[in-house]
Order: sequence, then structure tokens, then C-alpha cells
Amino acid sequence: MIRLLLKKYINESMLLWLACAVMLVLFCWVRVWIVCQFELQRFESFLEQLKPFEKFSPVPLAQLLTYAGSLAMTFDEPVLILCILVWSIARGSDVVSGEINRGTLELLLSLPISRVRLMALHGMVCVVGLAGLCACVWLGLYLGIQTNSVKETVTPKIELSIPYLPVKIPVQTGQSKTTTVPLRERVDPNLFLPAVVNLFGFGFVVLSFSVFCSSLDRFRWRTIGIVVSTYVIQLLLFLLSKSAEATSFCAGLTFFSCYQPDAIVQLQRVESGSTWALTSAANVLPLGLGPLGVTCVLLTLGSAFYLIAFCVFSRRDLPAPL
Repeated sequence: MIRLLLKKYINESMLLWLACAVMLVLFCWVRVWIVCQFELQRFESFLEQLKPFEKFSPVPLAQLLTYAGSLAMTFDEPVLILCILVWSIARGSDVVSGEINRGTLELLLSLPISRVRLMALHGMVCVVGLAGLCACVWLGLYLGIQTNSVKETVTPKIELSIPYLPVKIPVQTGQSKTTTVPLRERVDPNLFLPAVVNLFGFGFVVLSFSVFCSSLDRFRWRTIGIVVSTYVIQLLLFLLSKSAEATSFCAGLTFFSCYQPDAIVQLQRVESGSTWALTSAANVLPLGLGPLGVTCVLLTLGSAFYLIAFCVFSRRDLPAPL
């Protein structure tokens, strides 16, 4: 019976998962290729003009002048976020309200299997699928780093010291030369692993909240509407928290405060040995947490939503199919 249910859930979600997976791998590879087309140091003067808007960025704008920092911004791209949201909301909203809407839940519950196990099997397929999509993100970055090269302009310089003054003047001693360097010599793909895990935590919160709303409702379209509306409100609260000091308290009201993949990459560069740390003294991430700390907050929140959904679904009365 369990095998039949697993096969049912896998068959229902396979096409959606494959579409999202292929899109994520291709998008991440293309994103790396685009970054490799530019000499980042040439954008230094342009970024200086954007200093007033730096408060809306999770990392200093100077980090965008590094290849690791530019690639870390991939995790904030709308296409990547959309793929994770589509999977999480589509599969999470289907567990209860979707089955009720189709009139198939009574048939499933007539089988010799408990409600909790039914939801657990569905959740296992959804969580494994989410983990696979996050792995596809890292795979796309890895392939992009291994297969692309960057152009670097090297200008030979020496520093002349002035007698009796602690000042050194850089002097160009020759013509600039442009060389091509494999990107893998400048960026380690493993640097993005904590950020990928943080992305999984983000998707897990959305997935579990979708399951929670689905366990309460009978119409799938209404479940999706509630989840999307809540997501938009959370995003607005996060933007408000970045806008001014008076609204900074909003950061504690949104889970976006713990989705900081680009800040996690910056922290690894600033503080060596903090790759999987729970806490950090660098104050790059909120509440002094480390890369693993912010992800644990997301996983705890998502687990709480799942636990509540299990309790609600195991006790609720199901409406008759329409």
C-alpha cells in the first residue's frame, strides 16, 4: 500500500520536478557565464553611485566586485526563487485541499493507512524533491565554474616610497596585459554549499506553510491564494525593515531575515572556519547567527508548521466531495 501511494505521489510530481530541475541547472550555468563576460573591477566607479541603496542589499556592494560575491547573488534571482516557490506551493497545497477538491481524498482514506502516514508519505516526496532542486542549483553553479573562464587585466606596478613620509605612490611600470583564467581557479564551488542548504530551509518553510494551509481548507485555489498573499506580506515586511530605522523591527516578523545566502558567502570570506557554524562574531547575519544557525531557524519554523498540519489533519472532519 505504501509503495502504491509513493508511486502515485511521484508520478503526480515528476513532470513538474523535471521542468524545475532543468530550468534551475540551465539558469545557474547561464548566470555564471554572464558574470564571466565582465571584468568586475571596471564596475567599481558605477557601484560607488549606488552607495545610497546599499542598505537594501544583504551584503556590501564591494562584494559584487568579487566573482564569489557576484555568483552568490544568483540565490536572489527571481527565476530561481520562482522555481522553488512553484514546487513548494504546488505540492504543498495538494496534500489535503487538492485531494478534497478532486474528490479523491475519501478514496485514499478508505485504504488501510492512517492519516498521519498518508501525509508523511506525501511530505517525504515533497521534501526529497525540494532537496533535489536545491542540489540542481549547486550543480548548475558547479558546471558553470568548471566550464567558464574570466578575463583579467594585469597592470605591472611598483610602489615608490617618499623619504621621511609614510606614503607610498603606485607607479605603472609597463603596459597592461589581459589574460584568460579558468573560473575554477578563482572560485571554489564548495563555497556555495551552505547557501544551498539555506535555500533548502527557505523552500521548506514555504512548503510546510502550504501544507498547513492545505490541511485547514477544502479548496486548492484558496490555499494557494492564502500562501501567495502571506509570502507577499512577508516580503513587504522585509523591505520595510531595510527602509528606515523606524521600521527595522519588521525584520523580526518575517522569515526572510534568515534567508541570507549571499551574506553567508560573505561571512565565509570574512571569517574563516565559519562554514557550518551555528553562531558568528562577525555580525554579518542576524542575531549573531552563523550559516548553519539561520538555516536551523528556518528548518525549525518549517517543522513547526508541519507538526501543526499533522495535528489538524488527523482530527478534522472532512467535507463530502462536491
